[in-house]
Amino acid sequence: MKDDSRLYVYLGNLKQPWVDYCASIGIKPGVAIKKGIEQQLKNTQKQVKKESLSQQKESPDTDKKVRLVVWLTPSEKAAIKKQSEVENCSSNRWVVDAIRVGLTNEPQFSTSETKELGQSNYLLLKIGTNLNQIARRLNEGRYEPITVDAISRLKSQIDEHTDKVSLTIRASLERWSIK
Repeated sequence: MKDDSRLYVYLGNLKQPWVDYCASIGIKPGVAIKKGIEQQLKNTQKQVKKESLSQQKESPDTDKKVRLVVWLTPSEKAAIKKQSEVENCSSNRWVVDAIRVGLTNEPQFSTSETKELGQSNYLLLKIGTNLNQIARRLNEGRYEPITVDAISRLKSQIDEHTDKVSLTIRASLERWSIK
C-alpha cells in the first residue's frame, strides 16, 4: 500500500551539504525539512490573519443590503435575543455586528457604548480647551498662577475620561465572549 503522507524531494548536489549541516546541528535531514515546512505554514497562516478585512472609514456603505438566511438552534436564537436586549439593539443588528467583528477584528459599539464614547470625546474637547487657554496666556506673557486646584480639576477630567473609555472598550471586547 502506498503511503500518501510522504514527500520525496530530489536534492541533487544539495543532498550531501544538507546531510552534513543537519548532522552538525544534531537533527535528521527529514526532521529538519519537516520543521521548515511547519514554520513556513505557520508564517503563511500569520500572513493570512494580517491581511484580514477592515472597515472602510471614507463613507458608510449605502449599497442595497442582501438577505442571508441562517438557521439557529432555539438556544442560540434565545441567547442572541437576550444579548441584543442587554445591548439595546435588534437581534439582526447584533448578528451583523458579530459578523463584522469576525471579519474585521474591529470592535462594533452598541448604542450605549457609542453614547459613552461621544461623552468621552466631549470631555477630551473640554480638557483640550482648558489646556489651550493656559498655553495662550503663557505665550502672551501673562503668567497667571496655575494653581494646584486647576491642575487637579484637569487631572480629574482626564481620569473620568479614561475610566469611561476603559469600561466601553472592556464591554465591547467582553461582548463577544462565549461561555
